Amino acid sequence: MFDLAFMMRNLPYLQEGLLVTLQLVALSITGALTGGALVAACTLSRWRVLNGLGRVYIEVMRNTPVLVQIAILYFGLPSIGLYPSAVLSAVLALSMQNSAYIGEIYRAAIQSVSIRQTESALALGMTSWAAFRHVVLPQASRRMFPPLGSQAIFIIKDTSIASTIAVAELTHTGKLMLDRSGAPYEVFLMIALLYLLLTSSVFLLVKGLEHRFPVKA
Repeated sequence: MFDLAFMMRNLPYLQEGLLVTLQLVALSITGALTGGALVAACTLSRWRVLNGLGRVYIEVMRNTPVLVQIAILYFGLPSIGLYPSAVLSAVLALSMQNSAYIGEIYRAAIQSVSIRQTESALALGMTSWAAFRHVVLPQASRRMFPPLGSQAIFIIKDTSIASTIAVAELTHTGKLMLDRSGAPYEVFLMIALLYLLLTSSVFLLVKGLEHRFPVKA
């Protein structure tokens, strides 16, 4: 039976781990959004070399586990003289893997906008960049909100993997609390509720953006 008093009494001890998780989420999402733009630029490029590099990157990142990627960065790079911290290794791995998914989200959203709209903008005298910025991108951005929200939720949940290299995030802090308390149900229920709070916040934010900026037919 759950000890509710224990949960309420010990919930503040997870605060530090929650803050580290939020830092990982913020840095990883920023890195993934930036990297995704570079990946999309490659896959949309007419240059075969860039297009091929983008495709290879996507396949490698999407088809290897993020846990393996973290291990390669944290345990493998020291063999060539690079010593990234545990936090940096986690952020890089999460950013690199999710940039592959986000790059495909960008590409699909951009290509979903009819080419006729670009042609019409060019016919009116706009440059290619102006047509992309003022005609294509605003419409594509509205279509990105739902999949980007889902990807942000995946990042939030995947930050727990950082506990495998002793990053003091929420899951790792919970494990330390478990060692001291011997109350697995209460500890992991608190952790689950905090993750649910984070993911629900992202879900509500995305729903608000969808309502504020609806996709126009």
